[in-house]
Amino acid sequence: MQYPDALRYLYSLGNEVLTAKLGLHNISAVLESLGNPHRQFDSVLIAGTNGKGSVAAFVESVLRRSGLNTGLYTSPHLTRIEERIRVRGCSISASDFAELTGRVKAKVDELLSLPAGATEGHLDRHPTYFEVVTAIGFCCFAVQRVDMAVLEAGLGGRLDATNVASPRVAVITNVDYDHQKYLGSSLEEIAWEKAGIIKPTAHAEGRPLPVVCTSDRPVVRNIVEERCRVAGATCIHALDEARIETEADTLGRYRLKAHFASGPPVDLRIPLPGEHQVRNAIAAIRALMVLQAQGFPIAAEDIHEGIEKARWPGRLEWVAGEPLLLLDGAHNIAGAESLRAYCQRFLNSRRVVLLFGVMRDKDVAEIAARLFPLAGKIVLTAAESERSANPAEIGAQLPEYRQRYHYAATPQEALDMARTLAFPDGIVLAAGSLFLIGDLQRALKLETAA
Repeated sequence: MQYPDALRYLYSLGNEVLTAKLGLHNISAVLESLGNPHRQFDSVLIAGTNGKGSVAAFVESVLRRSGLNTGLYTSPHLTRIEERIRVRGCSISASDFAELTGRVKAKVDELLSLPAGATEGHLDRHPTYFEVVTAIGFCCFAVQRVDMAVLEAGLGGRLDATNVASPRVAVITNVDYDHQKYLGSSLEEIAWEKAGIIKPTAHAEGRPLPVVCTSDRPVVRNIVEERCRVAGATCIHALDEARIETEADTLGRYRLKAHFASGPPVDLRIPLPGEHQVRNAIAAIRALMVLQAQGFPIAAEDIHEGIEKARWPGRLEWVAGEPLLLLDGAHNIAGAESLRAYCQRFLNSRRVVLLFGVMRDKDVAEIAARLFPLAGKIVLTAAESERSANPAEIGAQLPEYRQRYHYAATPQEALDMARTLAFPDGIVLAAGSLFLIGDLQRALKLETAA
């Protein structure tokens, strides 16, 4: 299969959120037919509403620094689908991606052709976009003989395709409202789905699964603790264990000093801006401490240098120029809250132009209500996605800001307009959707590889 054919096949399966059909039966059957590649490497599995990508980036960077052959599986991508699958910090090549897509598609076609009533390898439907890409990622990691793959759950946790893995350690970051259509309308329901990555045993050795949790919400903590109790897993509330000191620079990048009950103290600079990254760094460090205890060769200097060198584009990412540009996905309420807190603390005296686009299946009004007060002018646009909300409809939901609105048909037009409005000493803040950030990354020709 050639690369363009691979893309056509995957995109023919529909959008991974709009067509989501959660469950582990189909991904398990496909992986079984492929020789169970997910059982050929160790893994770290990370779930949560926000922060799981940053935690994954921190953990992978440290493991790579320690000399392990690493894999990293994340979603969504910003500019190219290959970004989702990385080995030793580099995205899978287009040719390898196409070859593995062809291999997975052939197995899917074979399973779908089985006669009605077949029990071995039976599929109840065609695997989804996310399931197929997950299978491709696992095959890549097996072929590349990855020692440890860091896996970011896509949607939820309990029935997410990544949850076929038997991780060495699981991490649950913050839990908040997002994807309520699939995960439930209450925080309890959402937390229960996220905590579904908690299993009775970890890896083939049958040890209790260590679960690192960094939520400070009592309802989330209680659910994680209960799931751990039922599964016989070990619950680790990382923030409770650490004595933390922080200091921020003028761009909101934090120096972190952390003292844990066991192990050497940590003193490092978190490369990703925002106070929420302190929590994410603590989650990563505590998960790495678990791996250290399991015998993986992770030195204190690996943790220090690995985290300081980690990159995670599109999340509070500054782009130099006149005017300055700040890119942040902020695609749900919790993300918008974090972005608002950052801007109020570090951009309070700056003139801000907001470039905003959002997916229509999100809490559009709630996200916008947190971000629109930050800006004197607001450029509304639509990302190049079928899920994008119409800019005029976004504006209609918050009519009190109508005097600030400007409309642009495309992200490129919106970027040009926002830069003109902010020039020379203002700041363009682009937010509301990772799809929008990806479109702007392409327009700016920014590097998105870790």
